[in-house]
Amino acid sequence: MRRGQGLQPQWRDRLSTRLTSRRRGGPRGRAARRAVAVLLFIAAGVLAATTRQDPVPGTDVVVAARDLPAGAALRASDLTIIRVPSLPDGALRSSSAATGRLLASPVRRGEMLTDVRLVPNNGPQAGPGRVAVPVRPSDAGTVGLLSPGVHVAVLSIADNGQGTVLAADAVVLAIPPPSPSDNAKRLVVLAVPTATADRITAAGSTGTIALRFAAG
Repeated sequence: MRRGQGLQPQWRDRLSTRLTSRRRGGPRGRAARRAVAVLLFIAAGVLAATTRQDPVPGTDVVVAARDLPAGAALRASDLTIIRVPSLPDGALRSSSAATGRLLASPVRRGEMLTDVRLVPNNGPQAGPGRVAVPVRPSDAGTVGLLSPGVHVAVLSIADNGQGTVLAADAVVLAIPPPSPSDNAKRLVVLAVPTATADRITAAGSTGTIALRFAAG
């Protein structure tokens, strides 16, 4: 055996190495595969980051966490936030916008809260040609049947039991929750025609007020 012959690869080994390299694409093929792998890794990272930024499409809105009556003072525990694809006009988007406000009408659990569901900070809005007047009807049972938006007639009841209609069509604006000082008479806020407001206020302070449902 000649010196150094064992250190040189045999011709069969050299041929096998070249064929294997060609099947795998050679150095250029390996570089291309590495580049594709890097691009796929970067694309996966961008997609994951975009998904984390906005996992659920839509807009936050405040909804009632439970059934609530008219006149309830809203607490943080009464409210929750959900995400919806679209919002109605006047929808509240943060709990702080509703906490401490009074409900102008009852709401159901899961119902979105809008500005018209809340009593305005400057008091109930009676509407054109009307003013808001608080009264304490003599019949507490009647108050239990009322809700904001109901139309009623306002009567002054004399000592002999005779009734005089003071306003044929008043609208219930709000029914504040009872307090210990209310005794048996609950407070009801009515929207009444401006011309009748003074008579109703005077009758409420000196006599007996009664309400009946207005004729439809």
